[in-house]
Amino acid sequence: MNLRELDLSSNALTNTPYCLANLSRLRTLDLSENKISGDLSSFVPGLPSTLEYLSLFDNDFNGSFWFSSLANHTRLTVFKLSTKLGTIQTQAESSWLPPFQLKILKLKKFNLGSTIPTFLAHQHDLRSIHITYSQLKGAFPVWLVKNNTRLAAIRLTNNLLTELRLPSRLVHGLNFLDVSCNRIYGSLPEDIGIVFPHLRYMNFSSNHNHGTIPSSMGEMKSLEFLDMSDNRLYGQLPNTFVRGCYSLSVLKLSNNQLQGKVFPRHANLTSLVWLFLNGNRFGGSLEQGLLNSKSPRLLDISDNSFSGTLPYWIGKISGLSFLLMRGNKLKGQVPHQLQSLQLSVVDMSHNSFSGSIPRNFNVSSLRELRLHSNEFMGSVPSYLFKAKGLQVLDLRHNRISGMILNTIGKTSDLGVLLLGNNSFQTHIPEKICQLSNVGLLDLSHNKFKGAIPSCFGKMSFGYNAIINPYDYSVGFSSFQRWRYPSALYLVDTQLELGLQSTPATTVNFLSKSRYETYQGDILRYMYGLDLSSNQLSGEIPVEVWDLKNIISLNFSSNRLIGSIPDCISNLKSLESLDLSNNKLHGNIPPQLADLNNLGYFNVSYNDLSGEIPFKAHLVTFEATSYIGNDQLCGLPTNKSCKTSKEFEKQFKEEEEEEEGDGVIDMVWLYWTSGAVFISTSLVLFASLCIDSRWSREWFYRVDLFIHRLQSFKGRFVCK
Repeated sequence: MNLRELDLSSNALTNTPYCLANLSRLRTLDLSENKISGDLSSFVPGLPSTLEYLSLFDNDFNGSFWFSSLANHTRLTVFKLSTKLGTIQTQAESSWLPPFQLKILKLKKFNLGSTIPTFLAHQHDLRSIHITYSQLKGAFPVWLVKNNTRLAAIRLTNNLLTELRLPSRLVHGLNFLDVSCNRIYGSLPEDIGIVFPHLRYMNFSSNHNHGTIPSSMGEMKSLEFLDMSDNRLYGQLPNTFVRGCYSLSVLKLSNNQLQGKVFPRHANLTSLVWLFLNGNRFGGSLEQGLLNSKSPRLLDISDNSFSGTLPYWIGKISGLSFLLMRGNKLKGQVPHQLQSLQLSVVDMSHNSFSGSIPRNFNVSSLRELRLHSNEFMGSVPSYLFKAKGLQVLDLRHNRISGMILNTIGKTSDLGVLLLGNNSFQTHIPEKICQLSNVGLLDLSHNKFKGAIPSCFGKMSFGYNAIINPYDYSVGFSSFQRWRYPSALYLVDTQLELGLQSTPATTVNFLSKSRYETYQGDILRYMYGLDLSSNQLSGEIPVEVWDLKNIISLNFSSNRLIGSIPDCISNLKSLESLDLSNNKLHGNIPPQLADLNNLGYFNVSYNDLSGEIPFKAHLVTFEATSYIGNDQLCGLPTNKSCKTSKEFEKQFKEEEEEEEGDGVIDMVWLYWTSGAVFISTSLVLFASLCIDSRWSREWFYRVDLFIHRLQSFKGRFVCK
């Protein structure tokens, strides 16, 4: 057959077609991203020897691989190999001389025995080398750069390299250098900008580099992407750097110990689009040097020590979409010039901004607004609840008061509403239930009063919630492309360039008695309601127990009454339930054991009684979950229900015995009284029958009394 190029990538192949051995003119074979398994030592030699391009990347191979198995492929120029199952074992083959000259080598998840493959010492035409997750140790292989004058890209990420050495001469052709996620110690070489003046992409992130940023980096006029985040760099940004690197599009210096001022007026970062300075020690006021950049899209100065007011000139950065400045010392009111920006994400949390909540944001593009932990006062502007695209509104830890939700847009996409730790003193308005897409709602630590709205049971909390974590992606176009070996097949050296971005949407929410951080896809499936630490009263609406998808429910520290109903078993997804510090009474329903996902349960300090259901996963709850309920008994408390029942039984028996004794005493009283009366009468009668002075005196007085009574009666009748 005359087939020259065969692309079977990204299928579900578990084996290769039998006809491959008959394709005697095949030059290009791409089997990447399949499920092909088997032993590599026998698989590779069976492939056509005419291959120039061979990709076995991302399959299910196992066993060992010897590069000498490629000995028959004398024309090979591109070779790619990795496995999704464990690592591929290989051994040094110092005596083997390869019959080919590679242009591209891409290896992933190899156990290279701590050294780079020795056959590479005989390669002199490499353009791109990519070895990741392969346990490379020692120093950066500077000899690769010396031996391959056309080398354009080096990627040695996620290895165990400990030292960065540079060639002694200028390297013209290298455009791409990535040694991130290693263990490289020491300071950056002072002459790095002189040795690599034509780099367009440089990534040294997640190492142990320390010291200052070399001033020679100002000579890297072509540098478009620079990531030195997560190291131990300190000192100020060199003037030569902020003036000379005018091609920089992406600058990421996050999580170091850099200090001083930024954005001086003489800054010449005219091409800057993405700027990450978060997690450093930069301070002072914000200067106007950033205005020299043509189209900044993201500004992240979070977790630094910037102070003063927010300058008005930020409103002049027309292309700004992400404004992230949490964790600084900024104060004052938010300038009205921000209304001219079409911002997507605004994070001003953990500062000292004051005044009313800005009423001038352009909400047409706004996805997230975070004003957490400031000194804002007044009410929540109604326009925020009309915004079509707003998904996250975090106003916790301010001084906001007054009514909320006076006007709610029917099309609101709000998925996260966090109003905890403010000064609300009203009833919870039922209009809040019109926010049909809410998945996380925090109204805790306020002074809300009255009953819990029954309409909470009609809110989505998982049914229709549309929390879409907002990802910011930073792209970087490939720097060299050529067609190989014909116009039908395109091979490039892009090497997955770009910044691996972190989802911007991160939400902290109280669950299981601790604040958990939810982001990315996990946030899509987190649904919670927190009404704790208010002045709510009355019974918990029965509709609330129908929230089948809710995961966290917190009604603690209120004045709620009533009992926990059997229908609590409807909360099938519930993982955290806190009803502590209320006035609930009655038994704990045994149906609680039906909640298989329940990992936290607290009903302490209520008026509950009866035996605690102690079965299934409920046995994992400690006695602190039930403390403060004197009438509860059974495990895990120390109070035995048996002792309690015996006491009740004994009390009833004593009560019945006392009642019986009382009946007997009354009968005895009646009989005794009758006997005394009869005895007294008989004695008196006997005494009268005896003729004595006492009896004669008795009868005389009786006759006298009768005579007087008759005289009185006669006088009364005459009248």
